[in-house]
Amino acid sequence: IANLIAEGIKKLSSEFVDLAKQAVNFKAEFESAMNTLQVQTGMSSKEMEKYNGIMKEMYNKNYGESFDDIAQSIATVAQNSKEVDPAKIQELTEGALTLFEVNETMRAANMLMDQFGISGEEAYNLIAQGAQNGLNKNGDLLDTINEYAVHFKQTGRGAEDFFNMLENGAEEGTFSVDKLG
Repeated sequence: IANLIAEGIKKLSSEFVDLAKQAVNFKAEFESAMNTLQVQTGMSSKEMEKYNGIMKEMYNKNYGESFDDIAQSIATVAQNSKEVDPAKIQELTEGALTLFEVNETMRAANMLMDQFGISGEEAYNLIAQGAQNGLNKNGDLLDTINEYAVHFKQTGRGAEDFFNMLENGAEEGTFSVDKLG
């Protein structure tokens, strides 16, 4: 019985050591990601405090593959959007990570916001709905937005009209939304 107890204690202490090592690695990864975010965005230490909870929340919600992936995505959104509110940057980043590749999604969302004066949330909703409705079947939805939104805006129509036109053409059998543009 003493040997079993001793083996149990050894196993528990070994598992405790492994847990402690994982915690140290987790903390180091988090700190490295926060440093990356600060370097890429130029945020002050005070500004970075706001992103401490955002990074952990996004990680816990399974956005991104790692803290570093989340930090890179937040940095991309912060650099490419005109948004400064951390909560809005989080919202935009989560939307970008949910849809397509972050840089391309952010470019298309910015184009919609710039051309049609809509919010980031509205832009992501339109992109997501468009993808759900088959507008990305050839992988060209984001390129179409970036190339043709400016021209569609010149006709005096809005973002919803732009997407409705693309959907109507796709429903009629047009092979590519780029051709519709």
